[in-house]
Amino acid sequence: MDQKPASPYNYAEELAALIESGGFWRLAPESVPRTGYADHVSRDTLKAIEAGLREGL
Repeated sequence: MDQKPASPYNYAEELAALIESGGFWRLAPESVPRTGYADHVSRDTLKAIEAGLREGL
């Protein structure tokens, strides 16, 4: 039985589309700034963020 390989799922693209459509902001309190966020984050920065989040678990 031939199985079609699963297509790669891109969470970053899905999250970007959600934010661009404004869907994220209905989940955030009004006190959260709606502007001023970086469009591009380096891999090193993402790794540092991930490490910090994991420390909090």
